[in-house]
Amino acid sequence: MYVSPSRKRIHRLKPPHRLLTWLLPKSRLPNKGCRAVQEPTSGSAFLCLLGRKVVSYEALCYNNGLPARRVTRISMMSWALLRQFPPLVWTVILGTFMVRTSYYMVWPFLSILLYREYALSATSIGAMLGASAAISTLISFYGGWLSDRLGRRNILLAGCLVALLCYGLLGFSHSVLWLGVGVIGSGLSSGLIDAPGKALMADSLASAKARELALHMRYFLLNLGAAIGPLLGVTLGISAQQQTFLLLSGSYLLLGAAFLWGFRRLNEEARRNGGLGLRAAIKVLWLDRGFLLLVMANLLMVLVYSQFHSPLVQYLTRAETPEVARLVAILVTINALTVVVLQFPLLHLLARWPGKVRLQLGIMLFLGAQVLFALGDPAQWSHWIGAVLLLSVGETILFPLLNVLIDQMSPPHLKGSYFGAGALAGLGGAIGAMLGGWILERWSGQSLYILMALFCMLTFLLYEWGARIPRPEVAKACSREG
Repeated sequence: MYVSPSRKRIHRLKPPHRLLTWLLPKSRLPNKGCRAVQEPTSGSAFLCLLGRKVVSYEALCYNNGLPARRVTRISMMSWALLRQFPPLVWTVILGTFMVRTSYYMVWPFLSILLYREYALSATSIGAMLGASAAISTLISFYGGWLSDRLGRRNILLAGCLVALLCYGLLGFSHSVLWLGVGVIGSGLSSGLIDAPGKALMADSLASAKARELALHMRYFLLNLGAAIGPLLGVTLGISAQQQTFLLLSGSYLLLGAAFLWGFRRLNEEARRNGGLGLRAAIKVLWLDRGFLLLVMANLLMVLVYSQFHSPLVQYLTRAETPEVARLVAILVTINALTVVVLQFPLLHLLARWPGKVRLQLGIMLFLGAQVLFALGDPAQWSHWIGAVLLLSVGETILFPLLNVLIDQMSPPHLKGSYFGAGALAGLGGAIGAMLGGWILERWSGQSLYILMALFCMLTFLLYEWGARIPRPEVAKACSREG
């Protein structure tokens, strides 16, 4: 096994080393048939694979028979990437898990509480919760822009303070008016924390791979909290009790204290970018047509995904599916388990795939799920289980990737504004619930999911179109000014 200095001939490695050569970066392979890599240094040089530990491998470079240097390739799931995370990134990731777990211990049961204790109508409850979700989505852009303008620290601490007060109000108040203020204010706090939190992770990590891993971990723990929160609430017997909101308020108090500690460890004042004014930031976003197409495509994907919730339940109920309640419980469990169990294995498996290919794969899985929903027999559970499996795997690939794409497209001094504008895609959930119910009432479930399949195709075209549009000079100028 050597490289001939005269003929520059690269000899093939013997098995089992041949099985490990797929780990080598393509840019380092001299030609398709090679099983060893010639170094650009002088003399006899080659890389000899020594072994691979789950997520990385080591190679030893020899020069004229003597060890020259050791090369380590780090994959997406390496401990080396995790060691790059500063305390503030861990605060965002673990804080998301803490507040989301306590949030889902009580929030899914809020409708029961409002109906049972305060005799509110279904319309009033729906309007209250819908207003909270809409305010959270709409305020995300403003909160992200403010974090660019005033610094991440100030806006994140303000969001924690608003959350602490609003959830405390929900825990103590016995007035419908103040309960409404607390519910709507909770949406305001979410808008002030989510986008600046993602922007803070992007600010704190120089490596693109580290940022991608951090965003994946945040999404994973958010889903894990959503899965175990209701179970914890039911198990502890505090799921539909008003005092449980005090636990949620306390979790935001801890999160605010963790942010204070994390920023203090930096031994510097909160980063104030002195970024663009609101009108100038909106102008930059408007000129970035590729990003606008990404947001439109994301909105359509959220709209399509939202048909898995209320519209699907209504469709199965109208179709008189046997044991519909049990089937819905199984489908929701499959979705949660698939996302939690498969996210990191899929991240490792697809780490070598270009982002564009992963995006296309996620959309195709969404499309396949909508086709199965449209063709499914209400009496055959296997059709619905198969469709939800496809949808869940597509969600696991697609949704974390969307945040990665926003991070890649945003200028350094407009991270908060871009993440906030990207959150506007959440409006697809509200639109999808209304659109799905209207189509089910006017036409049928088959019509609804055929339309969703067409939306998946349109989303594919929007992503392709957006990828071909050159980035605007104004965004590049803003990046250089930073």
